[in-house]
Amino acid sequence: MGEDASIRVHDNLEANIAWYKSLADQHLLLASSYTPNETVMQAPRIAFGSEWSLIAWLFVWFKPIVAYNINVILMSLVAFFGTYLFTKDTLKLSPKIAPFIALGFALLPFWFSGGLSSAGQPLLFWSFDRILKKHNSVIDWIIFLLFPFYSSLILSGLFMMVLMVGYLGVNFLKKERKIAYGTGVLSLIILTIGYILVDYRLFLDILKIGTPAGFTPHRVEFVQGNTFAESIKAAKNSFLGGQNHFPSFHTYLILPLVFFYLIYGFFKQKKLVTVVFCLVILGIIAIIDGFWNFTGFESLKDKLPILKAIQLDRFYSLYPNLWFGVFVLIIRELPIKIAIILASIQVMIVLFSNQLVGDYIKKTIHGRDYVSYREFYAEDLFSKVKTVLKEDENPNKRVGMVGLHPAVAQYNQIPTIDGYVVLYSLAYKHQIQAIIQPELNQNKFIKNYFEQWGSRCYLFDNEAVIAGDGILKKQKCCTESLDYDFDKLKQLKCGYILSAVEVRHPSEHLKLLSKVEDANWRVWIYKII
Repeated sequence: MGEDASIRVHDNLEANIAWYKSLADQHLLLASSYTPNETVMQAPRIAFGSEWSLIAWLFVWFKPIVAYNINVILMSLVAFFGTYLFTKDTLKLSPKIAPFIALGFALLPFWFSGGLSSAGQPLLFWSFDRILKKHNSVIDWIIFLLFPFYSSLILSGLFMMVLMVGYLGVNFLKKERKIAYGTGVLSLIILTIGYILVDYRLFLDILKIGTPAGFTPHRVEFVQGNTFAESIKAAKNSFLGGQNHFPSFHTYLILPLVFFYLIYGFFKQKKLVTVVFCLVILGIIAIIDGFWNFTGFESLKDKLPILKAIQLDRFYSLYPNLWFGVFVLIIRELPIKIAIILASIQVMIVLFSNQLVGDYIKKTIHGRDYVSYREFYAEDLFSKVKTVLKEDENPNKRVGMVGLHPAVAQYNQIPTIDGYVVLYSLAYKHQIQAIIQPELNQNKFIKNYFEQWGSRCYLFDNEAVIAGDGILKKQKCCTESLDYDFDKLKQLKCGYILSAVEVRHPSEHLKLLSKVEDANWRVWIYKII
């Protein structure tokens, strides 16, 4: 479907895709870590990932939508073949059933920016098992060499290595003699060195090598204080429902199957150690995920700032592989026909839980609208916006966005003063905060959202709150006023406000230049005077 496909907005269209395109457009991929990205709120280059990432180079070599689709196809192909090999060789599943499990795993909607962080885990664990059992070949070592270049250390690499070290430790305690501990450790050393090379910017920054004097990241102000009851609820939801960036879709079939298997196994006196052990690991991950934002841990995070940079709750990146692993451990004991039926049901659950398929069905059968890639970025519409900005005589061409994601302008090569960035200076956050403070004071939710997190450094308005898909045309017609400090806006060389809603009382600081629209967006172009 190309650009007409429905693609995830959250942490995707509104963020990563625009980031990669901005690096390619400005030839910033190889720039030094603190070179400002002029398109994305002048955030430092280090905020946008490594130049050693395959995904980043796909955006250099191809159009964004082509790069996106190549990445999705590669992730799914590796997931399929890796899961097939892992379940057949490592978990000893029948070759007749393994393709169905592999298909179910490969159809999971892997997070685009993760690369093989989730999709490649079965392949990596397959190679690790072969290395430990002395069945390895050159290809296994190549997998360990190349894996860091198409995955993320902070998303999953660190947690996969913890799991593999744990596996080594369990075998050592059991005094398993058939394990090649030396080569296992060597493979982990190779993986570690690979991640250090790929994420060298991160490690240099941790050591304060090349970091500008006085630079303080906005992340030091992260405050996420859930109560004990809220943390318990979050842990329960994590265990039962999974995590949205690393979906496992285990709720409707795998989880009930586990429940009945444990009851059946208990009365039949079956050996349940392996399944129970995996469930214990999944439970621990859920507890870490649920309690990571517990208010009682905030003082520890303040003492160890690295905990705010590397979120330990991301052990949830292991969910898909572990839940499917438990699924395999159970169905491999069932008759082949029943196992194939259950695996096929899981394939259908995964398929119809996928946003791409779900939104297509909504549109074709129910006639409901969905936001496509083309509609979200609205290149034709924003070419008109660029024409208006170009024709206006104003040296300050940077814009602020109201009621729509700054990524839309950034994708269209319009530089913004606001944006969604995982790392930028605390001083810049305070500059934006000073501009929008009157609006924040009118809405407790956006005030806490900005002040206690702030990675979405948006020009928030009390009335024009962005919806999940970022499109407000059918939701709200206007906002009464923008209570901003316009003098401070001009200090950031912001010359315009692009608003998804009309400002009824623009005050003496705003002059309406034009209004452009298409089937999804209305954009009012205001000049700051």
